Amino acid sequence: MKGGRLWAVLKMQIRTFYREKSSLFFTFFFPVLLMVLFGAIFQNTGDTTYTYYVQDQDNTALSHNFTDTLGHIKNIEVIKINASKNAESAMKSAGGNFLIIIPHGYQDTLIAKKTYDPNATVNLTVKYDPSSTTASIKLSLLNSVIQQFNKGLTGTKDTIIIQASSSITTKKFSYIEFFIPGIIAMTVMTSAVFGTIIDDNEYKQKGIIRKLSTTPIMRSEWIFSNMLYQFIIAMLSAMLILIVGYLAFKAVLFVNIVLPIVVIFETFGFVGLSMLLTRLVKDGQAAAAVSNVITFPMMFLSGTFIPVEQMPPFLQSVAKVMPLYYANESLRSAMILNDLVASLTKAVPLMVFAIIVFAIGILVTSWKQD
Repeated sequence: MKGGRLWAVLKMQIRTFYREKSSLFFTFFFPVLLMVLFGAIFQNTGDTTYTYYVQDQDNTALSHNFTDTLGHIKNIEVIKINASKNAESAMKSAGGNFLIIIPHGYQDTLIAKKTYDPNATVNLTVKYDPSSTTASIKLSLLNSVIQQFNKGLTGTKDTIIIQASSSITTKKFSYIEFFIPGIIAMTVMTSAVFGTIIDDNEYKQKGIIRKLSTTPIMRSEWIFSNMLYQFIIAMLSAMLILIVGYLAFKAVLFVNIVLPIVVIFETFGFVGLSMLLTRLVKDGQAAAAVSNVITFPMMFLSGTFIPVEQMPPFLQSVAKVMPLYYANESLRSAMILNDLVASLTKAVPLMVFAIIVFAIGILVTSWKQD
């Protein structure tokens, strides 16, 4: 593989791209237009409701006070679970993802802290789905509430402690900050799928694919240059979306190493999927139609526009088999919560999808024109 040939192919692809005005519009300006439109509609709503399932095993005045205080916070809904039931099963059957268990002795501990034992502590058991972005937000809100309770109690250390496994963040965010990672992931997908299919169809019609077999360019060099080209376009589009999001809506997100990692694997995966489609469906227009059938459901069912947790349970299950869902969740964990470990964990299914599909795509790609 030689750098000179890679650079020559890459320059050709870039020149072809910016000469096509429709490609420029749909790759750069259409996602920005979509972001501005949805941002203008939803920016000032802020009416997302976060549901907490609470089981009060103490059933005292102070435990009731904690539940009532949580329920009176704007955008928080509290659903109580009877102490005689299996709390986790009851929550899951209701489609919830966040459970708080107030233990026996909660009131006694708070009274002891105020009267004779400055070191008294009580653990609130919190169970939640760590793959859910909204669950992480709920944990952050709960932490803020508990901090206020602890400030009202004397002592050198916190009295009420959350017994949970994931990290806690106190960053608040708006709908547009939720939406931007999704629109970035969606743009990478559509650019990789349609860009690859349209280019491949054009090269076939012009006989370029056939001519490539007579040149020194290796198949691996051609594929790698296409990957590099798609990655550059995707990162430029992501940066444009972030800049416009900040200028138009003051949206501030964490930009870290996860962004290019997710973009790389998402590009690999959907370019590989496109290479498969162009081989399985010989006609270029038919391949584009099949691409629409694949990508459009992903746009609306993978949590790009609204949290997956707000969908019916059946559609939630459908969303979790789509690679775009994991790109959305990974980017949101990194860009909203700044939780790199959770982000990379959520990206694992996307990485597996990318490696498998791209490897198959390479195997079926041929210089021969059918």
